[in-house]
Amino acid sequence: MKNSVQNYRNILNDTRDLSQNKKIEEEWENIETGATLDSFKRAFLAWKKKNFHKEPVKKARIKPQAIVNAFEEIINELIPESNPLGLPDSRENKYSPYKFPTNHNDILFLTDIHVPYHNIPALTAALKYGLENEVNTIYINGDLIDFYAISRFQKDPRKRDLATEIYMARDFLYTLRRLFPTQAIYFKAGNHDIRWDHYLINNASDLVGIEEFSLESILHLKQLNITFIPDKQLVQMGKLIAVHGHEFGSSMFSPVNIARGLYLRAKDNAICGHHHQTSEHTEPNINGKVTTCWSVACLSELHPDYMPINKFTHGFAHVKVFDNEEFEVSNYRIVNGKIK
Repeated sequence: MKNSVQNYRNILNDTRDLSQNKKIEEEWENIETGATLDSFKRAFLAWKKKNFHKEPVKKARIKPQAIVNAFEEIINELIPESNPLGLPDSRENKYSPYKFPTNHNDILFLTDIHVPYHNIPALTAALKYGLENEVNTIYINGDLIDFYAISRFQKDPRKRDLATEIYMARDFLYTLRRLFPTQAIYFKAGNHDIRWDHYLINNASDLVGIEEFSLESILHLKQLNITFIPDKQLVQMGKLIAVHGHEFGSSMFSPVNIARGLYLRAKDNAICGHHHQTSEHTEPNINGKVTTCWSVACLSELHPDYMPINKFTHGFAHVKVFDNEEFEVSNYRIVNGKIK
């Protein structure tokens, strides 16, 4: 690693009202070095400790902001280094929820559409509700596309038409954008949507990582200004957490009440899809805090080949988030195209 004393002097002579850590980071970004930011910072601090007494001391009138900045620098010096033992750089993933902006607070919650096996009357009822109630956000909570053709399960060869599934899902998104031209639209991947990634990994691994072959690209999400949220990432709507429903595994849910199963794992206000059923469960803890969980029904066919006899229902939800991050969930059922 080639270090330049001039780079260190640039940091010390920077008179802007920035913390020392910020000045170090900016200097590191502006030079060509093979060192990590942590390594560069340690080298600078070591040089500063050894040579700082040689630097000229400038006398100046101390301003209140300067006192604040000086105090901030002292605090930064007291914070332990993130890697004091010089361990190899980690590739650890940082897991945190995707948080909706505060102005995306009137949300039409759609889930499990399963194009091309969507139910037109149910989907029409849900979208008309969003238009009539002038929501400002559309949220697709996974399983937008079925990807039957590339499922790992046994398939009817007469229904294996991957291109048609992709084009129909794309057409639906273009229709959605025409209906809601100014609203924010989010699409979080569910277990069916990620069949595309699994297919590439198993059959065309050399294409993995090429943007043109990503799910976002084949569905034209950027062209449609639709925000993509990856599989299994939590979504935070104020104090409400949304999951697709497969994140905890298939064994977590109660066969009687899906929402209760979600409560047993989430232990906080949460909403999911995935199980194609409308349910709600409310329970106080020992301190009296009331927690509610919801499962939202699907907008797809109710009697698919793999499970024609089931408890599936149609539905959607309307989520409103208030300034204090409290929220209100209206969980609707759809029967024969009518909202209940």
